[in-house]
Amino acid sequence: MKNAKMLLSTETMNLGFVQKVEALSGSSVRRCFQCGKCSAGCPMRSFMEHPPNRIVRLLQLGQYERVLAGRSIWYCASCETCSTRCPNKVDLAAIMDALRKCSWDAKGTSKESLVQLANKLFLENIRTYGRQYEMRLAAAFNLQSGKLLKDFMLGPKLLSKGKLKVFHQKNKNMADIEKIFSRIENLRKKGEAP
Repeated sequence: MKNAKMLLSTETMNLGFVQKVEALSGSSVRRCFQCGKCSAGCPMRSFMEHPPNRIVRLLQLGQYERVLAGRSIWYCASCETCSTRCPNKVDLAAIMDALRKCSWDAKGTSKESLVQLANKLFLENIRTYGRQYEMRLAAAFNLQSGKLLKDFMLGPKLLSKGKLKVFHQKNKNMADIEKIFSRIENLRKKGEAP
């Protein structure tokens, strides 16, 4: 077995994937020189199989499949500690967001990517009702995640204790809430928001 040292080059790096991540994140993967400050400050590092600086290194070496297959990108709390500590201004929090999107697009749902589905449904609820409607959120999540009966026995208990409402009223400030969503969509179209 050869013990070849992997070097950063256009041959080892999957430039297409790296460019996609850089476009989505607005930050350069290639600027990282592996100082490790991001990983040293990361509060979630102990839960990750690949700490933040190793995620970037794997991308640099063209091993993005290992990154997407692992759990590290899903443990990132997006606290931006890594981004603020980076001496080269690599926005690692934005890169992690981009990697989660790439993972979702590449594989569909997995145990970890269900977080993204929950976020999407949560925001849809807010946009539709102006507040959270837990019964609809749980039903939509279970249906779209393929686990329709997951909380079936929990529902009646919550209903009997008054913890879950069957019917829900919309917030009276729906026009203001729609303005917020529209503003974010406009910023995204201009490339000013993630």
